[in-house]
Formats: sequence, C-alpha cells, structure tokens
Amino acid sequence: MEHIQSSIEKILNRPDVAESVRAIHQRVLSHPGVIMFLRTHPEIDQRMIERGMLKLNEYAEQMNGNQIIEKKAVIEGYQPVLHLEKGQIMVAYEKTQALRDRENERALEKKFKSLFLPDEVRDANFSDFDLTTTDRKLALRAASQFLNTVRSKQQVKGLYLHGSFGVGKTYLLAAIGNALKKERVATILVHAPGFVSEAKRRIRSDSFDTFLESFQTVPILLIDDIGAESISPWVRDELFGIILQYRMMHRLPTLFSSNLSYDELELHFGITNDQGDKLKAMRLMERIRTTTNPVEFLGENRRRY
Repeated sequence: MEHIQSSIEKILNRPDVAESVRAIHQRVLSHPGVIMFLRTHPEIDQRMIERGMLKLNEYAEQMNGNQIIEKKAVIEGYQPVLHLEKGQIMVAYEKTQALRDRENERALEKKFKSLFLPDEVRDANFSDFDLTTTDRKLALRAASQFLNTVRSKQQVKGLYLHGSFGVGKTYLLAAIGNALKKERVATILVHAPGFVSEAKRRIRSDSFDTFLESFQTVPILLIDDIGAESISPWVRDELFGIILQYRMMHRLPTLFSSNLSYDELELHFGITNDQGDKLKAMRLMERIRTTTNPVEFLGENRRRY
C-alpha cells in the first residue's frame, strides 16, 4: 500500500501533472455555482475544499451556470446540487426542470382524456374561435363564465351547446376541455356515438364497471354530439341514465353539445310512442335540463367547402 501511495505522489508531483491539477482546481473554484456554494457556507475552510474537490469538480463538469449540460449529465433528467454534510462537501441529485415539466405534462394527460373526437378539434382554443356573430360571442362568454366559476371552486351548472350541423359546437366544447386541462382539472371529453359503441363492447368484459365509474366520478365530463348515438333502452337507462343521475346527485358538472334542442333530444330518448318510454325520456331530460344552461348556436355550416 505504501508503495502505491508513493507512486501516486510521485506522479502528482511531476510538473506537468501538477500544472494540470492546478488548472482543474482553478476552473472548478471559478465556477459560478461553486463560488455561490462556498459563499453560502463560510465555515468551509481550505482543507475541506481540498478534500471535497472531486465533488466540486463533479458538480462543475455538469453545470453551465444554473443549467445542466445534458450530454454530460451523470443521471439523465437529474442535475447535481452541492450540499454540506457533517463537515464534508457532498453532491446530491434532483430532477431537472425539463424532467419536471415532462412529468407534469404526463400527469395532465392522465387527468384529461379525449375519446373518439376528430383530430381537427384536439388543439381547439378560444383565441381561434370565430366571433363573427352575436350568438357565438354569447357562447364564448358562457364558456368563459363557466371556467371562471370552476377556477373560483364554486358550484356551477354545465352547458348545453345546441344548434345545426357545423356551427362550431364541438370546437367550443373541445376548447373548454383544453382550457380545463391547463387549469389541471380532471376532465373527460367524449364523442357520444363512439362512447356508446365502446360501452357496448365493454359490457361483455370485466372492465365495464370501471369504465362506467370513470365517467360518473370525473370532476368535469364533456359529451359531444349527444343525440347522434344509436339509442336503445339500455343506452338511455343503464348508460346515460346512471351516469347523469350520479353526477347530478354529486353536483359534478356535465357539458354537452348537440344538434338537437332539449325538446328534440327528449323525443330522441323516447325511442317509441310507448308511455313508459316517454316517461323515462322525460326523467333523463330533467337531469340534463336542471344541471345545464342552454346555449344556442345559429349560422351556416362551417364544414362546407
């Protein structure tokens, strides 16, 4: 062991090696992060610096000012942090801002689900919403008021956006969903026909109860194009009926878009002229009417070329 130590000392005492070591020490000690660390800890003396030089160098090698040098990172997504522990200079690692941003984005994606919607509305936002008519301005105002109430954490009714084909209902509903995503409010935005098809598929599996519960309990549910789905007593009573009853009882807002007015949607849910069907349709519509504010869209079909 003494022989090895002696050999190391001889190497370190060579003029060229000693000069390289001094250059490294000078570079490390002139690093802004190291300077700030030493200023923050005036109790650190020269001996502690010499003993902790490897740790100081480990920090300085990876950091450009306060930013991690990605290609030199010892642990991907983590940056070194200097600290003092029992009189010794140490290096710990913490998540970089970029990694935290990626994790936050993934967390938001888990909170916001968009199912069975066309690609053209997935990035919908209020700034691109056409305000050329009075009813569209009123619709945007209703959407803004809804979001403001959500932000204030007050009880709020949902919206029932209705009007003819292609007037912008789906776009506004998707814009509301994207705004809720930015507010970190757990939300599901679903296209009604696709939702019904998926529910019918799930009913044959063990995952149906979990599937149904996710729509019952999500803080805000947005249902696009309700009334366009294939209706049946099961869809009306065991799917929409159960979901909307739970949400009404727990005061969880639901927003809709539809080509149908309240009265027209009630006829859709009636299925037949049978009095029992009509009564069940009335009950379902009562849940929708009492928990939403209607917003009518007028104008021409904007999907025409």
